Amino acid sequence: MDVKGRVANLAQNVFPGLPVEVDPIERRVLSNLPLQMALYFNVVFIPVWIVMILLFLDKNYSSYDELYKYITVTVICTIFFLELLRLYLGYEGNLKDKIPELASFWMLSILLQFPLQGFLLFNPYFDMYILEITVQSVMFSMLCIQLISGYVSLKFIATKQTEMYRLKKSRENNTEND
Repeated sequence: MDVKGRVANLAQNVFPGLPVEVDPIERRVLSNLPLQMALYFNVVFIPVWIVMILLFLDKNYSSYDELYKYITVTVICTIFFLELLRLYLGYEGNLKDKIPELASFWMLSILLQFPLQGFLLFNPYFDMYILEITVQSVMFSMLCIQLISGYVSLKFIATKQTEMYRLKKSRENNTEND
């Protein structure tokens, strides 16, 4: 009896009724550590970012044109809600090796979050303070790191899952032929 079988028997004796599943293919989690670290730091940093953005928005709001007032508030609200969705999808996709969630995270990041964060950071018509530029630069650099590591993770997980699928199919074909 192999080690997994012994552990399964021990778990069944200690915790009766606990479902025990032994994966014959020995599938392991393929999560990307740099992406996970960037996501974690982003989750920790987002309250600081929100406080700073709201403080400086309150301070600068009266100096903006009507159009910029509307655009700025819309962009900040959109970024906030996208960030929540994006971080959830990133965690789900990376930790559970789910390609659809990881691809959604990456596409939300590159198609929506990247331009919106860039707008807040690089718009020359905003009178930004040094602290605001620093906080926004940290968010933008974390987004860039997440884009790169997310792409690498997505490509790696897709390759590994393709290999697992082919291995599973070949095993099924071999058992059908026998």
